[in-house]
Amino acid sequence: MSSSNTKNILDEFFQNLKDFGDRLSMEDIDVAVESLQIAFDDLKLMKKAAVEKRKEAERKQREEDEKREKEEKICKQKKHIKEVTCMDLPLDWNNPFNADERASGIYIESISDALVKSLTTLGRVDIEFIASVTGSDYKTVITTLKGSIYQNPLTWNECFYQGWETADEYLSGNLMQKWKEAKKANKKYNGYFKDNVKAIESVLPPTVATEDIYITLGSPWVPSDVIDDFIEHLFGGQAKYWSNSKSTQEYLSVKHDELTGTWEIPEKTRYGHGVTDTDSYGTSRLEALYILERTLNMKTIAVKNEVACKINASGKKRVINKEETLLALEKQQKMIKEFQDWVWKDEKRKKRLETIFENKYSCVRRRIFDGSFLTFPDLSPNITLFPYQKNAVARIIFTPNTLLAHDVGSGKTYIMIASGMELRRMGLSKKNLYVVPNNIVGQWQKIFIEMYPNAKLLTVEPKSFVPSKRDTVLEKIRDEEFDGIIMAYSCFEQIPLSQDFYIDELRDMKEKVNDLLNDSKKVTKSLRKKNEKLGKQLAVLATTLDNIDCGVFFDDLGISRLYIDEAHNYKNVPIETKADNVLGITRSGSKKCKDMLDKVRVVQKSGGGVVMATGTPITNSITDAFIMQKYLQNGELGLLDLQNFDSWIGMFAEKSTEFEIDVDTSSYRLATRFSKFHNLPELTTLFSQIADFHHMDEVNGIPAFDGYSDALIGKTLSFENYLDLISSRADVVRAGFVNRSVDNMLKITTDGRKAALDIRLVDSNEPFTQQSKVYRCAENVFDIYLKTDGTQLVFCDTSTPKSSFNMYDELKRLLIEKGILPSQIAFVHDATTEAKRNTLFKMMRNGDIRVLIGSTFKLGIGVNVQDKLIAIHHLDVPWRPADMTQREGRILRQGNQNPKVQIFRYITEGSFDAYSWQLLETKQRFITSLLSGSYTEREGSDVEDTVLNYAEIKALAVGNPLVKKRVETANELSRYYTLQRKLVETRIRLDKELKELPSKMLHQKELINKAMQDKQYFDQYRKDVPVAVTSADKNKEAEKRKLLRETLFNAVKNNELQIKERTAFEYCGFKIILPANMAKGKPFVWLEREGKYYVELGDTEVGVLIRIDNYLNNLDKHIENQQKQLFNMGERKKGIQKELGNDENYADVIAELKEKLAEIDNKLGVNKK
Repeated sequence: MSSSNTKNILDEFFQNLKDFGDRLSMEDIDVAVESLQIAFDDLKLMKKAAVEKRKEAERKQREEDEKREKEEKICKQKKHIKEVTCMDLPLDWNNPFNADERASGIYIESISDALVKSLTTLGRVDIEFIASVTGSDYKTVITTLKGSIYQNPLTWNECFYQGWETADEYLSGNLMQKWKEAKKANKKYNGYFKDNVKAIESVLPPTVATEDIYITLGSPWVPSDVIDDFIEHLFGGQAKYWSNSKSTQEYLSVKHDELTGTWEIPEKTRYGHGVTDTDSYGTSRLEALYILERTLNMKTIAVKNEVACKINASGKKRVINKEETLLALEKQQKMIKEFQDWVWKDEKRKKRLETIFENKYSCVRRRIFDGSFLTFPDLSPNITLFPYQKNAVARIIFTPNTLLAHDVGSGKTYIMIASGMELRRMGLSKKNLYVVPNNIVGQWQKIFIEMYPNAKLLTVEPKSFVPSKRDTVLEKIRDEEFDGIIMAYSCFEQIPLSQDFYIDELRDMKEKVNDLLNDSKKVTKSLRKKNEKLGKQLAVLATTLDNIDCGVFFDDLGISRLYIDEAHNYKNVPIETKADNVLGITRSGSKKCKDMLDKVRVVQKSGGGVVMATGTPITNSITDAFIMQKYLQNGELGLLDLQNFDSWIGMFAEKSTEFEIDVDTSSYRLATRFSKFHNLPELTTLFSQIADFHHMDEVNGIPAFDGYSDALIGKTLSFENYLDLISSRADVVRAGFVNRSVDNMLKITTDGRKAALDIRLVDSNEPFTQQSKVYRCAENVFDIYLKTDGTQLVFCDTSTPKSSFNMYDELKRLLIEKGILPSQIAFVHDATTEAKRNTLFKMMRNGDIRVLIGSTFKLGIGVNVQDKLIAIHHLDVPWRPADMTQREGRILRQGNQNPKVQIFRYITEGSFDAYSWQLLETKQRFITSLLSGSYTEREGSDVEDTVLNYAEIKALAVGNPLVKKRVETANELSRYYTLQRKLVETRIRLDKELKELPSKMLHQKELINKAMQDKQYFDQYRKDVPVAVTSADKNKEAEKRKLLRETLFNAVKNNELQIKERTAFEYCGFKIILPANMAKGKPFVWLEREGKYYVELGDTEVGVLIRIDNYLNNLDKHIENQQKQLFNMGERKKGIQKELGNDENYADVIAELKEKLAEIDNKLGVNKK
């Protein structure tokens, strides 16, 4: 029915009602109305029933439709699954490899052999290829290879013959992630991937026991809400009381953004300086939450004082307060230990953390690469690769990024060249660029041609890369085809990157930052600052014209595989870190290393790969591993939330902080180092995904080495006297009596090494003696010279050639005296050009030069003179394990014609030599086992320290290792004496405060009662004061307020520095009191009735009464604050009682250390008269 018809009927109906109304009585009308009401109610019910009936019908229809659609969808899905998992192809199916020249003319009977052929030809498992060369159908190929290959559910694209991988590839890497993916796919495709699930489950690494997992404050894998719970554990329920309207639970929660590795704790003073905050886990100078936040962010804990300084413009400077810092450090350690104990106690939290750790870190399985199937069809028949070299080539083929961490002399060059050529042959890499040190470009070219005589090479040396030729060379690289491009370091570093690259990098980073900014749990100040910085950098780049005078950029070259030889030269990349004062960590890095990192990213983002080769990937510290991972494993680090250095060290490292005297400032400075590394199996497994390690002990074709030949030199009287001097200098430095620029432990260590080498290096007045290293070395060199035709190397870093007395000239003099011709002795330092170096090394290889003397830097890196080498001599001790490796890598390498060689070490009795060699060997063993993945312990010490400390110097100088133990014990005793004294002082202070608290709380209650009385009075006063209604009354009231305002303002203005309080007048029943000793420019008054209230006034007349009015109108807020203070006093009382009830003390430790010290002194005879 239309709306117009309905209106007409209703109009007629109401007209009839009107007519009836004129003829009916009131009683009849009531009856009619009631009947109509009943009729209308019935109509409503009928309408409602009709609506519900229609809805029910619609619901049933909808359910039927949904059921039908669901059944159709399931049926369609089953049909689809059946289709995509069916291994039967149409009869007219055409295998694309039937017309591919790579399979043309090839017939292989065995499907297993055809799999090998697929790997050698294509570098992958290709079912179509295998079927083509065997004449088998796809289903037969897949069935036959079952267990040797697995189909990856992420790459199969719902095609039964695609996405297949070898078992060693599929069953390695993050198996937990692959297991979840396989289970999900197996469920979706009705059991199609069941073999994947079973295979993965059979090789899943065992779960790491909770007690073996290293967890600490700052571990990046710990959720931020766990830290919230820990704060609640430390402080109890105080947070809820102190939260205001702004400080919601979300606002107060700990923030953690994985991108910058920043942890942030809002409102660090939220607990009002309670006992827990300032005594239990913090100090009065550095509260607990400040310590916690710095610990989470790997920052060094330090408390500083401001002192006068005439040098600084401000006249002040900040210096470390040793005692307060020591106390804060102790609180930090206490907090860390409490966290490590608390975190595993709750079963639910324990299970959650175990699962996170397992899913992220302990579920990685190493892949073992087998290159035995590789045939190298284009390789010269004169060259044979060893099995470990073939395995390394296989790794490079099958993985995009590789750290070739093979020992010096093990044939890394062969591996890089062979892998590059195989990648070219398989069509997996179009353009290979080899970046090598300038001094071995020619050597690389020679080896390349020896291996692949028919290869098309382009060699780029500095002389061919001058500015006038640079564009031509780059255009040739971009436009032409080469099997290999060999380029010198210096040339590579001159190739610019385009502005577009930097813009894209910044945009990518900004996108990641924006994603995190959308998550309130991750938004930190650091992240906001990073976002602002990125925005500014983008704005600058967008408005800056690219003014680099080069038509071809690196990102234009199309490099698909980048090889970097001696990659340790590029480890000094910039590191963003909040870890301050850490020895050995350089934040700024170098320009050339940042440039290398950017170019590595260009290759990786274009789908290419990078190979970095070095025999010494870890030189200064285990943190060097992070740099290599940053180059080659950045994406994986991101997935594990380890992409920034702070998160990485939070996972694997433990810091220790010690004091050093800084005499220049007459104060202490903090020295922080990584004392231990943890979760090492997880680190080595993760590292092994990119690192291919091979130790020389496992290499065939290198000469035999039966251990060091140690020449022990007896100490002379002069050397003994010098050791006494060394000991005294160490005492003076330790006591802070000498400026660090004049003397320090590094200088003492260096002088000790010099004296051990030859006493004349520290005292030119000393006479020559045969009881010296240089003379014994000359004897050994001459003896070998007479007995063999071999060549020898002598390494010495301490005293290189110069006009004054030095070891090089002295050794040469002695060798000539014994009978070696001067023409057969050479210094590597004399070869000042590349041409001279090449000539010198060629003469060495030919045996024309029999003795070559040089430093580790000039003779130990990238030098191939091994042909006739029979012996090397360590005249001094190398500084680092990497230096030792580089030195000995000159002789222990392939191509040495001698079946057995000797390595001599010269050790002066009572010197630093033996101890230094012991440290080097220990560190090298650790590095070797770490790189090889054979390190089974879950923690280990770092490898970086090369400067001897005071304890070591004293022990070596005296010749008794107990001296070192005594110094360490005395230092520890001194530290605990300080902590015990601070503990006693704190308890005396807390005990005094506890006794005073009852009276303070009683006084606080009185203040609250007075304030409540005053509020009650003022509330009644406001009710009683008549409200001005008329204009006259309002004007009168305004004049009165104006007069009061002016009077008060002038009175306050004239009250500055008055010595007595005085009452100005009464206002609203309260006295307004002008205070005594009011500072200039800081006006305030007291309001007094029952209580006394401080009201700060502004510096203008207009607001003085308004401020008083506001205060009186908000007396309830004052009362609330007073009640909070009372509550806080009660909480502090409980906290003090708890802290005083704590039986923590250091008396037992002190007694134990005193006894230990006395025992050592007794052995040393210190107390004997």
